[in-house]
Amino acid sequence: MVGTAVTNDKGIDKINEMKKRQQPMSIALANFDIIKNTIIADEHKLLKIQEILKDGSTCIANYKPGSFNNKITQDGKIGFRIPNHHFLKSVLNIYSKPITTTSINESGFEPLYQPDAIEEKFGDKIDLLLDDGIIKNNPSKIYMFTQNEIKQLR
Repeated sequence: MVGTAVTNDKGIDKINEMKKRQQPMSIALANFDIIKNTIIADEHKLLKIQEILKDGSTCIANYKPGSFNNKITQDGKIGFRIPNHHFLKSVLNIYSKPITTTSINESGFEPLYQPDAIEEKFGDKIDLLLDDGIIKNNPSKIYMFTQNEIKQLR
């Protein structure tokens, strides 16, 4: 995973340049309470989001205007998840703010998982590389929350 503070325009631009693309990014959170009040959803959907987030899945939902950096959102929606990885959860708990989250790869290529391969390919573009060994997870499930439905996209 590669990420930066959600308010760091230079960091977001750097990630997009590294990935050779421009598109929205999901954010990683320590807990849902950090953004719960910025999401536009009724109480039932908020409860469903909290349940889905427990397994590391990603939710995409509408948010209140001005709540997030437009560089990471699209069409008034933000993607977010609570990672299951112990070390990342610890970092997010200490930092207590959302960070962008995306796989580390150039667009169209497979993500890299081995720290040595990441350093070799992107070392000159990364400010900090934390080596926690090889972490290869299956892509998270993605759920889209709209006014009328909850749809699993992946």
